[in-house]
Amino acid sequence: MSKKKKKKEDCSIDAFFFSPLSESKAQLHFRQLAFVAGKLDRIMVLPNVHSSHLGACRQYAFDYYYDLGWLDNNKDAFSYISMERFLAWTAARRAVQGGVPSAQEISIELPGNPSSLPTGNCLADQFDFSGRPRYDLALEDPESKARRKTNYLEVILSALSDKDNMHVPANLDVVHLYFDRRFAFMSDPRVHVPIDYHARWRALANDIAQQLHPYVAVHWRMEMLEPVSNMVPCAQALVEKIQGITNGMDAATNVFLLTDYPHLLQAPGARPESMSFKVADLHQDHHDAIKYLYDHVNVTLTTVLPQAKIPTDSLPPTNWNLLTVRHPSARTDRSVLGIIDKLVAIQADWFLYGHPMVCGKASSFTRRIQYDRAQNPQAYQLIADTFNFHAHK
Repeated sequence: MSKKKKKKEDCSIDAFFFSPLSESKAQLHFRQLAFVAGKLDRIMVLPNVHSSHLGACRQYAFDYYYDLGWLDNNKDAFSYISMERFLAWTAARRAVQGGVPSAQEISIELPGNPSSLPTGNCLADQFDFSGRPRYDLALEDPESKARRKTNYLEVILSALSDKDNMHVPANLDVVHLYFDRRFAFMSDPRVHVPIDYHARWRALANDIAQQLHPYVAVHWRMEMLEPVSNMVPCAQALVEKIQGITNGMDAATNVFLLTDYPHLLQAPGARPESMSFKVADLHQDHHDAIKYLYDHVNVTLTTVLPQAKIPTDSLPPTNWNLLTVRHPSARTDRSVLGIIDKLVAIQADWFLYGHPMVCGKASSFTRRIQYDRAQNPQAYQLIADTFNFHAHK
């Protein structure tokens, strides 16, 4: 973040530098911090993106994932600048004024947990951090507002301000912010409107959806679900649910599956889609549940692997379809599968997800799909429902 000044070349920046959270939740905090930047009279730098994460040191520009409409719709609340223009500004400051912009690293993290901060700062050599050690703020993060002992927005504004702040010197050009939180701290309704994805991904998702209609989209997140003995009963409940809602339709009704299960186990480098779901955590129950699904419904999934690298000989011969997703003109970050899957699920005729703590895990990914579908409820046969084997006992 940086302070706005009369001369554009003298503006100072609040750089959203690093968040360890995955895309859906990191996007929520980016939206909040953009509004925070506006309240502090600073400019928000658009973070780079890659591997479902946001941060200054990531590989691709912000608009690789996102459309800029949300930013422009809220220009009365904050200003922003692309990473490319931000780096050009730092170069101009050094060339024109003969000085390196002043900066300070500030971290806002959960107390007690091992730090998730990166060990290095890829932009460190472009700023002057002298005399300004990193300021670390540990802040509890209860989901319930009633359990919060203070106004979190005011605490965060105070931590990032360079006015009357013993930790942050006055007239600081740039704040490099490390932000590791879980829950929202702002109530402004504009903060809770998701940023749309780039038109290129919407076009690809639209094409997939047109191929699949009518279809059921299923989000089944298996990570950390205990006990794993729930897996097969959940698969049976899911198949029963699908057959119930599509009763009387063509038996080949498509099922579009969004899951962290690694379907291409035989492919080089195969791993669960979730960054925190480790191969060592996979059990036979997971495999048996997915096999039951394959045996009873016609499943479609996405991949970024080229056809030549797909181990077709080891994959199910029937009821299993794989669609390759490619960026139209650049390398495809495998994390865009999450974006494509989300956009395809939003357009599904029916949407199901695992009942939290029984057949799935609650996630901001699911909530984003539900949010978008709720904006146009008449377009769907079923906005959203859960599958839960307890309901069938």
